[in-house]
Amino acid sequence: MKNLLYVLSIVPILCLAQPSFTLTTTEEASTKNLFIKPVGQGGNKPVMIIDVNGDVLFSENLGMKGWDWKVNLNNHITYFDRQNMCWHVVDSFFNTVDTVYAQNGYTADNHDFLALPNGNYVLFCYDLQPFPMDEVVPGGSPDAIVEGVVIQELNSDHEVIFQWESWDHFSVTDNIYSDLTANQIAFIHTNAIDIDYDGHFLISSRNLDEITKIHRTSGEVIWRWGGSQNQFEFVNDYPFTHQHCIKSLGDNKYLLFDNGNHSADYMGQNISRAVEYELDLNSMTATKTWDFYHPDSLFSPSISSVQRLENGNTLVNFGNLSIAERGAVITEVNPQNEIVFELELAPPSSGNSSNVYCANKFDWFFDESIVGCENIDACNYNTNLINNELFCVFPGDTCTITSSIYGQYDENCECITTNTNIIEQSCNKKLLYSFDLIGQQNTQPQLKIEIYNNGTVEKKYIIE
Repeated sequence: MKNLLYVLSIVPILCLAQPSFTLTTTEEASTKNLFIKPVGQGGNKPVMIIDVNGDVLFSENLGMKGWDWKVNLNNHITYFDRQNMCWHVVDSFFNTVDTVYAQNGYTADNHDFLALPNGNYVLFCYDLQPFPMDEVVPGGSPDAIVEGVVIQELNSDHEVIFQWESWDHFSVTDNIYSDLTANQIAFIHTNAIDIDYDGHFLISSRNLDEITKIHRTSGEVIWRWGGSQNQFEFVNDYPFTHQHCIKSLGDNKYLLFDNGNHSADYMGQNISRAVEYELDLNSMTATKTWDFYHPDSLFSPSISSVQRLENGNTLVNFGNLSIAERGAVITEVNPQNEIVFELELAPPSSGNSSNVYCANKFDWFFDESIVGCENIDACNYNTNLINNELFCVFPGDTCTITSSIYGQYDENCECITTNTNIIEQSCNKKLLYSFDLIGQQNTQPQLKIEIYNNGTVEKKYIIE
């Protein structure tokens, strides 16, 4: 394995409200940016974009917005608004270009959302309905509230072009864990949706331990995999339980995060993993082709995610480690299961969790023309810019005229020469980081930020 670089992120330099984390990275790690949003109890839960070296490129607390923060299939950022119960679609200038609501009287769920390249949207909703459970099980409530799920595909005008309802296909008795005599029964809990290689839908239903494939036009169930209604034989593996994040890899190959809430029945203890399978639709078998358990035997009983990266590595998010008193652990492994990148949030504190619902890497960042400073007193002030105080330049700050001549910004923000070299030289002062406005290193920017080991930060403007 390549030499490891251990970085303790000095997040307070960027913003005092940033969650802290530790980072391990290597040359084998994907260079794409990491998109995460801490979730759970307490404040300090911004959406974040972090580069491979641990530099926070973007962070903003969106309040009740930001769940499932990611770059979607239409190359736009999408996230859920838990106050208005809708999905926001955001462009590279951080403009909301669309807000998407469920139709036909339903309310969108916050777990997953697809924004397709053709302008369509795919979402799902939880549908709570009164149900006479006394007619289903002894002791059942005649007025029980039972959860169904509704899938909708909308066109670019938000018109429903496909709707699927679980009531026509699932039975409440398919759930083998829930108390069916309870007054409220969440027996499905769909948490992910994807489009398979042939264009049909895949959904993950946590409380059924099931992945279901649904015909995209007729709505017929093509197959059910896992849970009490499983149609496939696991030939070299134990069944996944309470899974998240189903991903189609093509050619009947699938990747998911197995939370493993009932894995103790097979492993002696509950343990989570990322796992890949290949389905044989003739013999109706499910063959495990790869899996990854963390060396610390991590168990995440809820949330969590997995992503196959273009370089062949896999990003695995052990999103809820509260029972181990650890923050979320986001691990990238190569095909040999060697850890090549790992970010761990600081442990949870009293009343403040450190969980991450989903973690993904994308080759995406905001248009560089809007990255800068919103402080009205700064030389690089612009109302359209993404606020980042680290990149603000003020009168009196250092500017670079040539590689050996430095100056200062005057009251008009002009870079002028001075009679003295205002860059103090010290044999004890060493440069730690140098990067441009969007956090990239090894570039030749006009404005660059330098951080030294004595805690000083210098902003230099290059005039050619």
